[in-house]
Amino acid sequence: MKKLISYFLFISILFVYANLHSQSCCGGSIFDIAVLSLDKKALLNIGFNYDNYNGVWNQEGTWLRTSNTSWQIKPVLSTAYRFDNHLQAGISVPFIINRNELPGLEPSGNGFGDIALTGRYEIFHEYQSYKVGSKSKIDTRKPYLALTFGLIFPTGKSEETSSTEAEITGKGFLMTSLGISVLKSIVRDKFQVSADLSWQHSFKKTYDKYYGQNLPTSFTKNQGERINYGISFTYLINHWNAASLTAGGFSQGPFSINGLKSDNSNEYGWSFTASYTYFPYTFFRITPSFKWYIPENNFGKNSTGSLLFNINFVYYIENETE
Repeated sequence: MKKLISYFLFISILFVYANLHSQSCCGGSIFDIAVLSLDKKALLNIGFNYDNYNGVWNQEGTWLRTSNTSWQIKPVLSTAYRFDNHLQAGISVPFIINRNELPGLEPSGNGFGDIALTGRYEIFHEYQSYKVGSKSKIDTRKPYLALTFGLIFPTGKSEETSSTEAEITGKGFLMTSLGISVLKSIVRDKFQVSADLSWQHSFKKTYDKYYGQNLPTSFTKNQGERINYGISFTYLINHWNAASLTAGGFSQGPFSINGLKSDNSNEYGWSFTASYTYFPYTFFRITPSFKWYIPENNFGKNSTGSLLFNINFVYYIENETE
């Protein structure tokens, strides 16, 4: 049941629009907190998530629908800054509001979640100009390619200090991630495919108390290594509108207690996200999205299924034109 109120570590920012005369848009999928294209210096994003949990996959991968009301609202504030043509970084601060109607327990809780720092080193950008003697040419072969990295701090309230499950707003583990992001335009200025792959490592945690109660003997818990992956298809309708469809998932190894692995505690799951982006100005965009799971057997294990509605309002500070 704890997974029913564990919050997602990602903001669904699927697509960043750039000046199409100079480059295609930057890479990105549902695993990005914030991504800046070359013509953007910084951004401020305000996002709102509503996550309605409707079931869980058990240890055998069997889908079980839940009858109790369980949902989460998550306002998120994030920002990103571009240092140069290759390096950018961002930070995300979520606030968690939980509702979980379990008999005999406090049904609600709220508080700040885990703060996430992310960055990316961009190796290539699509359609970049280069010099051959005195002539300028455009490189049409290289895709957008970046190395991604992140750090998640356990600033939320975990099962260690929470008195009920509804009060949990964070994982409780310090986590790092390392990955790769790639994007290629199939039809320039019209259709793009992007993919993301990342490895996430959690550092072990020692518990001296559990759900606020002191333990007679402390124990150490390790989360399993986790792989996140996703592929996105983006259609640029025109200079003001775009649509994206993303298929993503994760696979996490079994956790261990005091160095001993727990049988059948590994996790995996798939999800899909549809997104629409409206650009009323070059420095502002609005992105609503809808995320869903397939509520059938063997589409997940030890994980939750839910319907998530998300909307992001992004304001950009643009680079000065040279």
